[in-house]
Amino acid sequence: MKYNFFAFFFAVFLVCTSAVASEVIQCFEYAWAHPDGGGLGLPAGLAVELCNGATNAAEVGQCYARAWAHPDGGGLGLPAGLAVELCNRATNAIEVGQCYARAWAHPDGGLGLPAGLAVELCKTSAVK
Repeated sequence: MKYNFFAFFFAVFLVCTSAVASEVIQCFEYAWAHPDGGGLGLPAGLAVELCNGATNAAEVGQCYARAWAHPDGGGLGLPAGLAVELCNRATNAIEVGQCYARAWAHPDGGLGLPAGLAVELCKTSAVK
C-alpha cells in the first residue's frame, strides 16, 4: 500500500513535469521561429531567456509580442531585452501589459517610472 501511494505521487510529478517541459518547448519554438513562419524571430539566447520556466506558452508569446510592438500599433515599444524580462513566465499577458502601461505612463495618468523600473515592478505580476 505504501509503495502504491508513492508510485501515484511520482506519476503525478512526472505528468506535471512533462506538461511544463512541453510549454517551455512550445514557447521556445514560437519565440525562435522566423516571423515569416508565424514566430517572434528572437535569437536563440533571448528565446531561451523568455521561455525558461514558461507554464503557458501562449501567454508568454502574447505578452512579448505586445511588449515589443511599436506603440502606434498598440504595443508598449520596449526594447527586446526589457520585453523578455517583463514577459518571462507570464501567465496573463493583458494584466502584465496593463501594469507596465500604468507604471510607465506620465504621473498624470500613471506612476511615471523609467522603463526599467516599470518592468521590475510589473514582471512579478506575470507570475501567479
